[in-house]
Amino acid sequence: MSDVLYEKRNHTGILTFNRPSSLNALCESFMKEIRDALEKAEKDPELRALILTGCGKSFIAGADIKEMYAKDADSIFAWSALGSELNMKIETMKLPVIAAINGYALGGGLELALACDIRIASENAKMGLPETSLGVICGAGGTQRLPRVIGESAAKELIYTARRIDAQEALRLGLVSRVVSAESLMEEALRLAESIGKNAPIAVRSAKEAIRFGRDASIEEGCLFEREAFRVLFETEDQKTGMGAFIRKEKNVVFRNK
Repeated sequence: MSDVLYEKRNHTGILTFNRPSSLNALCESFMKEIRDALEKAEKDPELRALILTGCGKSFIAGADIKEMYAKDADSIFAWSALGSELNMKIETMKLPVIAAINGYALGGGLELALACDIRIASENAKMGLPETSLGVICGAGGTQRLPRVIGESAAKELIYTARRIDAQEALRLGLVSRVVSAESLMEEALRLAESIGKNAPIAVRSAKEAIRFGRDASIEEGCLFEREAFRVLFETEDQKTGMGAFIRKEKNVVFRNK
């Protein structure tokens, strides 16, 4: 059976990490399989959102330490590049990506979740970046994304101490946007994906791009980028559909992604 399961429900794709015997730990072949599954999902024109989750007790419990331990400085650099490029692919996908964090999201697992647009967690989730306790630091974007998500001081505390946090602390820090029961995690993730999918896909993609651009731009540059994206959307069929339906007070608007 594949290490990455893919299914489609209406306009939502679901990627499930399927290495329960290793708590879905990231090894080289597994990262490549995730990358290939993402590329498959990205090519599906019917998808409006993508959910990433794990089977068993873990989202992704971290990297495969045994595989890493055998490497030298040169070979680990290439290994790290694979993980970093995988996470960058997730972050830059046109589709909105939801991490449904069940159980452990540690090290490379949290780094991958941080690349997602939205994170929701089950109440039994545990998160952290424990790399300093292993004599290293993050190698796939953790030191860059965590401070952007929860602020520099809180991120430094978690990274320097290698401390694990539970779902409620992750919610308080803004690392996740909601916490739900383990039993309802996928139901909530699907409901969220469907809520996104009801809106104009072109507009959602544009919003994602504008938010990402503005993260590293001045407010003036960000607003200019936003204004241009706003202008371009007025050339789309979806804009006419959405605003026309509002004026006519129509319900159940169907956007054609054009």
